Amino acid sequence: MIENFQKKVLVLALYAGELMMKSGAEIYRVEDTITRICKACRIDYVECFATTTGIFLSLDTGGDDEMRTFIKRIDRSSIDLERISLINRFSREFTTTDMSVDSGMDRLREIATKPTFSLPLRLLGAVLVGAFMCPSYGGGIPDMLVAAGASCIGYLVYFGVERFRLAGFIRVFISCLCCTVMALAASDLYAWHNTTAIILSAVTIFMPGVAITNAARDLLSGDMLSGVARATDAAITSVAIAGGAGMVAGLWMLRGQQPSANASIFPLPVFFAFGVLLTIGFCLQLNAPKNQMIRASIIGGVGMLALKGGPEIGLASLLTVFLGSCIIALLSEIASRAGSDATTIFIIPGIIPFVPGLGLFESMSAILANDLDAGISRGAGTLISAGSIAIALIVVATGARLALALVNRLKNRKAA
Repeated sequence: MIENFQKKVLVLALYAGELMMKSGAEIYRVEDTITRICKACRIDYVECFATTTGIFLSLDTGGDDEMRTFIKRIDRSSIDLERISLINRFSREFTTTDMSVDSGMDRLREIATKPTFSLPLRLLGAVLVGAFMCPSYGGGIPDMLVAAGASCIGYLVYFGVERFRLAGFIRVFISCLCCTVMALAASDLYAWHNTTAIILSAVTIFMPGVAITNAARDLLSGDMLSGVARATDAAITSVAIAGGAGMVAGLWMLRGQQPSANASIFPLPVFFAFGVLLTIGFCLQLNAPKNQMIRASIIGGVGMLALKGGPEIGLASLLTVFLGSCIIALLSEIASRAGSDATTIFIIPGIIPFVPGLGLFESMSAILANDLDAGISRGAGTLISAGSIAIALIVVATGARLALALVNRLKNRKAA
């Protein structure tokens, strides 16, 4: 009887961890969720080790039965913020109530089959991302319109080729190729277009900025295997983006101004609205919980305002990224406490404008163009920027935990 119960707990905990890993959750969150579920079932010994490609779990109830060890391979993953939110709430409910293991498994199956946003809404998200990222690269209103159309077409192509079960590298390559073709066609028809801004904005939805930032967080947290795996995946995605866009641009004899994160024809307060709409677009792309989209979009608007306002007051770009990331992380901690949800739900959509996906793309583009010095220089800057974001997120999260622990200790003393 004990042996059968131990097996059921193992399957339940692994299934929860698998769903979280496939939804893009952090390594520490996956391991913590699995451990909490096992401890709630009175498992004496729990040892969990998670990577982006697999989960290793060992359990021992402390009796005469043998220790059980299971390995679960994680093959494909994408970001699904609502699923992370639901599993986070499930683990909290499972550990604080008398929910049975069988009921918990039924709940996880419901979460796994919960539908995501429909294709029209995700296409709307791609339109919002393409349009409202464009001003950050110096694009005007006509450029925003073209970037919105190119981003929508790129995502539609990505969704269309997904049914053929092609590798992610190939899907991203084909989609970015189509985005670039549309941007260059618009540039030929209307010479006043900022072609480079359109291309960069259109491929933003494929940029591996979250992956490279999470890689830096894993490395700084000591999860070396996961950090290296995510960094490698980000580099491969960047090669696909740079290859798809660069090949078409080279054939088309692309000419135009270089993108500038500081150049803009819009006043600073307008970027708050741009940030709100941009974050809504990412929320639709990442399947964020509907009841948290307003909070997430406001945080994203504040983040965009900080990103564009830093250079306005003379801050260096790296300091702007660090302080802006701190603001995003702090607001996300407050929102997560107010909404009883995971901070990831708010951090990922809000932090995306800060993440150095563009830098990684430019680095790979330079390397593919045989400009190794520029590629290495831009890549080093990208890693430093990603590291500053990761440090900001870790510092704020640690400070929030310490503050919460101090408040709880003071409450316990007053109660005593």
